[in-house]
Amino acid sequence: MAIALKLRNLLYIIHAVTPERVLPHIPPGLEPDLVETPEGPRAFLATVTLEAGAAFPYVLTGFRQVNYRIYVRRQGAPGVLFVRSWVSARAAAAALSLAIATEHASVEMKIQDDGFAYSRYEVQGRSGDHHIDAVAQAEPDISWAPFGDPATAIHFLTHRLTGYAAGHRGGLSRMAVSHAPMQPLPARVLSARIDQWTEEGILTPEEASRPVLALIQPEILFDMNLPEKINE
Repeated sequence: MAIALKLRNLLYIIHAVTPERVLPHIPPGLEPDLVETPEGPRAFLATVTLEAGAAFPYVLTGFRQVNYRIYVRRQGAPGVLFVRSWVSARAAAAALSLAIATEHASVEMKIQDDGFAYSRYEVQGRSGDHHIDAVAQAEPDISWAPFGDPATAIHFLTHRLTGYAAGHRGGLSRMAVSHAPMQPLPARVLSARIDQWTEEGILTPEEASRPVLALIQPEILFDMNLPEKINE
């Protein structure tokens, strides 16, 4: 069965780190997807916040989500490792937990369009003692380093059609997803606190507040198949 979602107001907050930072968090069978930079190879994290509209099954409609990802490869093919997901609706959290590690959490968003779209995008989330607080705004004049150009960056960061999740008892699951190519707005993060990455030791609080770039996708239709176990 496929889960169909209409996603809105996706904010991608992207951080680059040395490969050694993420290797302890990547299960066997996967490797970090690296980009060569003047400072050496870099691995990438994405903190993605979004809202879900009409969906099938309809129990999944009307929730907000924070999704924590690491960019990976398996047998040379690109994908993402879903590390954790926070969902604002209990029923949706229970359903999505069939695919990835998901917990019910408080997630609030406030979006302003004062003079231009996404002049201010605020998200606040909490799960237990873990928080995310971020403020961003659409900004056409951003640096696309370390990717070099917008098309390369957008494709690398948003067009990942395979997702992976580690099982509670080990092993790896794979989920095929599909969506049209995204055409996001470039954005700038004004402030960010992301406990998921700082408490894992992947980022320092200062690094979390200074992502390499951000993207905002106003809307996208997204289909995700239920996970299947990978037998190595």
